[in-house]
Amino acid sequence: MNRFVNQPKTKRGQATLDRLCKAAEQLFYKQGYYATSINDITSRAKVAPGTFYIYFTDKINIYKYLLVSYSHEIRMHIALRIKESNVTNRKDAERIGLRSFLEFISEHKSMYNIIWESLYIDKRLFVEYYTDFAKNYAHHIEEAIGIGQMKDYDPEVVAYMLMGISNFIGLNWVMFSDRKDVDHAVDEVMKILEEGLF
Repeated sequence: MNRFVNQPKTKRGQATLDRLCKAAEQLFYKQGYYATSINDITSRAKVAPGTFYIYFTDKINIYKYLLVSYSHEIRMHIALRIKESNVTNRKDAERIGLRSFLEFISEHKSMYNIIWESLYIDKRLFVEYYTDFAKNYAHHIEEAIGIGQMKDYDPEVVAYMLMGISNFIGLNWVMFSDRKDVDHAVDEVMKILEEGLF
């Protein structure tokens, strides 16, 4: 994360950085990356225009910082929920992981816009975001296969398959309609994974 931002050394500096990031996130979500200027961000954050450059060299770096932050926050949120649940098998961890992912994105709806817009800003950002996420996911899948909690399928294929399920369940149940039957969707996904589709 440090490669995109000059990390503050004080609480006051951190508060200013947080305001800049929140302002950028809101503006990228509402009007998109290209229609948002650095002056828009600093104005919304209520800081002097020059303050931006204390933390970031340019607009693309605050965007990259948000992407990396999302990936980290999502993973930490899921890991914490799994840890709190004291589950002992991968199947239960997947259920909690899917539910906590949906919980996270319902509170951070701007995330999808920002992540998917990266495909049109710099395709490498989009690819790196999902590649990094998948590598981490595949590692956990390999561990589960190694101790006999999952069948021996290609961990990379399984990681992308499960990420695809999470992504599109999230789009339909949280982004498109803000549906209230999220638990039903999670139950159905787990039933399909456990019993098979064919």
